[in-house]
Amino acid sequence: MKCYKVGCKWSIIKSKHSINQTRNDMKTYNVKITQSHDFTPDDINNLVVAAIEGGINYWCRKAEKKRNPDGSFFGIEKEDEDKIEFASDLIGYGGVLILHDAESNDKWELDVEKMLKGIQMHCMARNIALTDLMDNHDADDADAIVQYATMGEIVFG
Repeated sequence: MKCYKVGCKWSIIKSKHSINQTRNDMKTYNVKITQSHDFTPDDINNLVVAAIEGGINYWCRKAEKKRNPDGSFFGIEKEDEDKIEFASDLIGYGGVLILHDAESNDKWELDVEKMLKGIQMHCMARNIALTDLMDNHDADDADAIVQYATMGEIVFG
């Protein structure tokens, strides 16, 4: 089974703590957090399902499966083709979705590498532990992940 590793490094967080109320001496503590988590293709696809079925539908009118000239799915290896039933199944197995803007002709391509970057950016922006994401995500999380993945920032909503 394929597995994708995502790592996050938070910036060094400095907090000031008064060590003596009568003096203005301040002590600084540095905290550095490094995370890593392995996501399976099903984990990635579950996030894509949450995005397509409720997270991105206010800004994305269509999620199109990218195909090769011969009609096969772009980026999908032969042994994984039978695992693709829905559009949301493509990403975790290496395929690509083309997301169409609801109000313009803009399009964005979404693939597993972009999803992993979106997961990383979302978890860092919202201070979510990677290990908690799969148990506690909702459509809003999936929307933010896809926006980070495709646009590098939150553009809509």
